[in-house]
Amino acid sequence: MVKKVIYLEIAVGDLASIYSYISRDSIKYAKLEVKKIKAFCESLKTQPLKGKFYQTMRGNDVRSAVFRNYIIFYVNGAEGQISILTIHHHSRLFSNNPALEDED
Repeated sequence: MVKKVIYLEIAVGDLASIYSYISRDSIKYAKLEVKKIKAFCESLKTQPLKGKFYQTMRGNDVRSAVFRNYIIFYVNGAEGQISILTIHHHSRLFSNNPALEDED
């Protein structure tokens, strides 16, 4: 059973960027969108296999799940935690996201 969800530094920055972008038009909806994303991430505690394996990234331990306009990349860790690597908007290029680079 997964005990907690943690957000890595890039994912925290992604949430801040999402909030900043939406808040240009509405602070209320920016807060709501970030809250919904976090709620989805928290749902991974009870459904850690919800996403599919992302084969081209760091082996088979990385999974990706689609939520609204975002692809959430995460690792189901052996320590009983879900690590959110990045929250990627589907309209952006993968090459612009440092969390999606292959490690050599």
